[in-house]
Amino acid sequence: MATISLGRYMWERIRQVGVETIFGVPGDFNLQFLDSIFEVDGLKWIGNQNELNAAYAADGYARIKGVPGVFVTTHGVGELSALNGVAGAMSEHVKLIHVVGQTTRLMQDKHMMIHHSIGREPNHQQYNNASKGLRYAAAELWDIKTAPQEIDRVIRECFIQSGPVYIFMPLDLSAEQVSTDLLKTPIDFSPKVDTVAQGKAVEAILAALSSSKNPSVFIDALAHRFNAVSESRELVKKLHIPFYSSNMGKGVVDETEEMYVGNWNGPISSPGVDEAAQQSDLVITFGYLPADTNSGGFARKLESDKSVIVNPFNVVVKGTIYPDTSLKPLLSALIKSLPSHPQQKVSKPILPPPRTPLDIAATNITQSYLWPRISEFLTPGDILLADTGTTVFGLCDIPFPENVRFTTQIYYGSIGWATPATLGVDVARKEISNEGRTILITGDGSLALTIQEIGTMIKQKSSAIIFVINNEGYTVERMIWGAQQPYNDIVPTTYSHLLPLYQHPTPSTSYHLATTKVELDSLLSSPALLNPPNLQLVEIVVPKLDTSWRLAGQLAYRGEAAKEYLNNEGFVNTYGDWGLGAVEGGEGKTGVKWT
Repeated sequence: MATISLGRYMWERIRQVGVETIFGVPGDFNLQFLDSIFEVDGLKWIGNQNELNAAYAADGYARIKGVPGVFVTTHGVGELSALNGVAGAMSEHVKLIHVVGQTTRLMQDKHMMIHHSIGREPNHQQYNNASKGLRYAAAELWDIKTAPQEIDRVIRECFIQSGPVYIFMPLDLSAEQVSTDLLKTPIDFSPKVDTVAQGKAVEAILAALSSSKNPSVFIDALAHRFNAVSESRELVKKLHIPFYSSNMGKGVVDETEEMYVGNWNGPISSPGVDEAAQQSDLVITFGYLPADTNSGGFARKLESDKSVIVNPFNVVVKGTIYPDTSLKPLLSALIKSLPSHPQQKVSKPILPPPRTPLDIAATNITQSYLWPRISEFLTPGDILLADTGTTVFGLCDIPFPENVRFTTQIYYGSIGWATPATLGVDVARKEISNEGRTILITGDGSLALTIQEIGTMIKQKSSAIIFVINNEGYTVERMIWGAQQPYNDIVPTTYSHLLPLYQHPTPSTSYHLATTKVELDSLLSSPALLNPPNLQLVEIVVPKLDTSWRLAGQLAYRGEAAKEYLNNEGFVNTYGDWGLGAVEGGEGKTGVKWT
């Protein structure tokens, strides 16, 4: 009987589910089974600058590839360093497998004072306990007879729950042998679905649709996390009714589709969007994630008696819950149940024209100019990342070309996530098709936290484009409190030194600086950014108290005291009344027209 080590069995299983890259940091309790990675056809290793960055990189990889992001640490010091990255994946339902190399079973049995431990009779599982609330399943491997099944079980749970799982691998156990025949049986990823409940849910949705005069669709992030993008796109086309997206749901369905209206965050939306959405007598929502940063600070309201919410594991139709369903199969069943032609002939609302910013005459780069200009810069197939801050609110306000994939971590909101995630995203993009560009737009404060992962990108010959918005610190925090306080300042950084520091092959021609609109326009049309030969770093200087109107509007929506604070501290009021006022001369509140 042919055998392989348990360590190799684990990597073979991970490769079978579509993973091609393992991230991580080597440590003395994972080194031997790291060697097994190089024995698996089609599997490669990328070492990170630290464990937190490895978790972030795996998170970015998973969001684009649709399979788990996998990373490895050693026990204790390594696994705890990564825990914040795991928590972000748990918060936002990102598939992640954290492999932890543990001390040997003998060391654990005897409570030996092995390095990375705590106390005179250390419990080597103490760190395992720290992550229990931040994972959906764990394979706590101990017995070679059951270890392969345990590995298979948690990989399945990673897919079903769309979230992080752990594999704890004692170093000595990783070398023990298992039969290669075990690899012949594929892991079953089909979710457990109550087909009767699913059928009733579909019937209820169809009944709600048939009685609706003006239905619409709302696309949110969990449709993406639970691998239901293709079903969402097909269903939107088949229904042929107006549809909207959340901040985190942008790009799940192409914004070039005929019936796309806009990004809906209640009153904190572009003119006309909220009024148009409010006219719907039925809103069908896919994958709802109603966090404050994804709902305009809870300004977007979905009335229970006018809503169908397709959640990952249940459906709520006008307040009635249909349990034991699964998002992807349910959308597929709904598509099959719809008639070949749309039931309703619903017109698409025509929104008023874009507003004119009050600072339009400025020659320096303003955020009101920057984000529309980025929209023009994007091309079909690009992958766009934004870190938490003014960036993500600016990007949520602009239209995307066809097949632009947008990813951001604004529910968990750990600043610094996006730079290492860009590494994972770019690796995944190249594995899938190598089409389009990987584009990161991050703030100077966010970049500072994980800046060293730029070195890994250069080492891996990444061709990502990194835009860093230099506005002298934490602008979001300034807008919330302490606009001029020193705790919202950051260490001044000479970004032109970064590429030489990490031995970029062409540092002088791959670093770019823009301080004016003219300089920005020239850069955005340059060959280096349109078709980057290697990693490009672009520093964009904007005023410290400038911001995207959507962020200012969300904060101002809190009340008069918030508006007064923003005014008194001198933040840029792009459209007047923090973007919350009506458009003059419009029909009704904001000038929406109906075809």
